[in-house]
Amino acid sequence: MKKFLAITPYFGGISSAPRQTELDNVSRYFEKMYKSIESYMTKLVVAVSSDKDYEAVEPFARYPDQRVEIMHITGIDPIFLPANMARIVQSWDLSEDYIYFTESDQVFYAKDVDNLFKTIDNNHNVYIVPQRFEQIPPESYRLRKLAFPSTTDERFVNFDGQLRENNNQYVVANEPIIVDVDVSGRQIDGIEKVYDYDEHFYVNPVPSIDAIDAPEYFQAYGGSWLCHRDLFKRVEFIDSKYRVVQDGREGVIEFQPTETTAGHDLLRTPNSLCLKSKDFFYFHVDHLSGYEFNKKYGE
Repeated sequence: MKKFLAITPYFGGISSAPRQTELDNVSRYFEKMYKSIESYMTKLVVAVSSDKDYEAVEPFARYPDQRVEIMHITGIDPIFLPANMARIVQSWDLSEDYIYFTESDQVFYAKDVDNLFKTIDNNHNVYIVPQRFEQIPPESYRLRKLAFPSTTDERFVNFDGQLRENNNQYVVANEPIIVDVDVSGRQIDGIEKVYDYDEHFYVNPVPSIDAIDAPEYFQAYGGSWLCHRDLFKRVEFIDSKYRVVQDGREGVIEFQPTETTAGHDLLRTPNSLCLKSKDFFYFHVDHLSGYEFNKKYGE
């Protein structure tokens, strides 16, 4: 059976970036993520930036099979931990053909892992992003759809997730853009729509405009990706700092640092091809902290 090298950043503290996960849940979510990929990986590289986080994941490195390797990166802004981790792994002489990046709170599900590998083998520029399931309480449906106008009714599904409560449904997030307006009702022109790849997958195209917040980044995102080593080595993983000028004043903004490594950098890599499964359940993740986010809509 083919396997992948798994890599994930682990951050249990506070930084300049807003966090979605309650701190008490970070280690619990990490363990569920780890258990879900254990049989598919050669090993898991976990990047941390503090002694406290090292101590939190160190017990996993003491498992008898010793397939968890901790990468302790110091002297960086923790929001750029994912990018620093990816650049270091790129410098290694990798024996694995496949790399799986994931946020540390996402549980892995796949109906046919062999076909994921086969699809990548047929085109090394392909990377496959899972559909992203998030538990959502009924009182949040309406506001979720208002916040994300392309969310259709069929994206609310029944799924027996590990932390499911009250028989809640799940929303399949990061939906294809089908409504050419933003949340304020403003028309957005030139959005590149998804299109068929084969019987199992559709393509998420690159943005048509040079903008860091282009809608195409949203629809291509999933918080995880699986790709061939050849593509992984070509990606420019950046610290997402951008120089901006507004009202004649120049400054620097930090924009979606985790999301940049967890998807955006691959989408803008020349000749890359981002795929997602047509069947939501064919390849998906349970984004555990998404429930914490979705509950806020009903508050």
